[in-house]
Amino acid sequence: MKIEKESLSTTITEEERAEAVKYENGVLYTKDWKKLIRAPQQLTSYTIKEGTKVIGDRAFSWCESLESINIPNSVTNIGEGAFFLGCESLKSIDIPNSVTSIGDRAFSGCKSLESIKIPNSVTSIGDEAFEDCKSLKSINIPDSVTSIGNRAFNGCESLESIDIPNSVTSIGDRAFNGCESLESIDIPNNVTSIGKKAFSYCYSLKSIKIPNSVTSIDEAAFTGCYSIKSFNIEGNNFFTKNGLLISSE
Repeated sequence: MKIEKESLSTTITEEERAEAVKYENGVLYTKDWKKLIRAPQQLTSYTIKEGTKVIGDRAFSWCESLESINIPNSVTNIGEGAFFLGCESLKSIDIPNSVTSIGDRAFSGCKSLESIKIPNSVTSIGDEAFEDCKSLKSINIPDSVTSIGNRAFNGCESLESIDIPNSVTSIGDRAFNGCESLESIDIPNNVTSIGKKAFSYCYSLKSIKIPNSVTSIDEAAFTGCYSIKSFNIEGNNFFTKNGLLISSE
């Protein structure tokens, strides 16, 4: 059990780096071929070796010319910052059903990313996972996801629609901050908390449905949502004043 747990870690140890094996296009893997360690920055497209279990932390960071990537069904974990920083040419990506977690900042800063398929196997979307994906217009979150991390979609200014499934119980701080094109959103029945500035500066947001399962809404959750005038929560009217949520009582 201990060995398997270590093999699935997205962190690359010094020993693994020292014993790394260079494969096609100069991509580095661990000697057991289970982890992709690092891709060269000049890479334009790539198919990850079949049998790879893990895309390591920051494996494709600063691959500015990377336009397409094929991920095999053997991959279970996408590491922290795997495509973070500089992957500005990546337009679309399909995540296979084998993947169970998308790490923090996994696709943060992928400014050309227009579409992404998240499979039903994924249970969590990490903090800042899609932050500043400025071209992302829509995304479907599967029923398997239970939490949306802090700043997960922060700065996704082109995001027009998003379906949050009933499986989600919490929406993190600044999760949708700065989603300027988002006009409406329905919060599912199992959500209990909406974090600080979760929907702040969603300038186009006109309507929002909040179920009576929600027991905690940070007062700054809707800061800057000037198009929202009022909405109803569990029979009580709440209003926005100067961008802050206040009670009618």
